[in-house]
Amino acid sequence: MKNFEKIKVLTRGESALIAGVCSGLSEYYSLRKNGLRFAFILLSIIFFFLPATVYIVLWLILPKYPSTQAMARHLRRKTLLKKSHAN
Repeated sequence: MKNFEKIKVLTRGESALIAGVCSGLSEYYSLRKNGLRFAFILLSIIFFFLPATVYIVLWLILPKYPSTQAMARHLRRKTLLKKSHAN
């Protein structure tokens, strides 16, 4: 049986400033939260509305950070099933 605790699931982070998208991405990819937020702001200045549109889409697509361990296990199982069906 696989260990569900080792499976990473991309969710909106629990330490959110606006919607938790940058926080979730930084936790999933092991990046610094403030560095990712700074990069988002910088890209927003350069490319205007494109980063904001991507942020809103991710906000709508990504599931919320699981508030209980049962929800976290459920998300990990779903991820594991998707990966096993893809292979």
